[in-house]
Amino acid sequence: MASRLNLYDILGVSQNATADDIRKAYKLKALETHPDKLGPGADEKEVAAAEAKFRDVRTAIDVLSDPAKRKAYDNGLNFIRRRIIVNPDEVQARLARERAEWQRQAELRHQERMRVLREEILASQKRYQDTKAQAELRYQEKMKAMEEQLQINRQAEVAAVEVKEKPEGAYTLVDELLSDLRRRSPEWELRRQKVLRVSRASIASAWLT
Repeated sequence: MASRLNLYDILGVSQNATADDIRKAYKLKALETHPDKLGPGADEKEVAAAEAKFRDVRTAIDVLSDPAKRKAYDNGLNFIRRRIIVNPDEVQARLARERAEWQRQAELRHQERMRVLREEILASQKRYQDTKAQAELRYQEKMKAMEEQLQINRQAEVAAVEVKEKPEGAYTLVDELLSDLRRRSPEWELRRQKVLRVSRASIASAWLT
């Protein structure tokens, strides 16, 4: 097609024109562009130009009157319109805005990842401190229990020694005092045993005389 106009422009209708509008427009354009309308004095260039315009009109009606051909043509026409660069500066500005937006979104994603990482580190540190405190508490409780058990064992050992030294019969406060005195002053126990031996010897001598 020699003309730069699209098929709708050739017929003088919009892309949203109905089939009836297209047929009516074709009839008018066919009458306007038919080569027979040229006068007898037309030269070859005028005849060739008229024939070219008429062929464009015939091509337009051939494509736009067929629904399938018209749909395919519309798709191609819309694609070409989307590809046309009207203002390079506007395109560059749009690309710059898109790059800036992408960088902003990337920075936001980075900040969010860092925030999550900091929260995970703090949570891990808190879990470590809690675990350490619980372990320390269990250790202190265990040591306390061991000290209490050791104290009980010591008291049991002392009681066992005192029971061995206790004569049969009731255990009185005097017995407790004597046991404590024996532990604190072994020399006193030796003197007491010596006095008892001397006393027993004196009694035996008195009986013999």
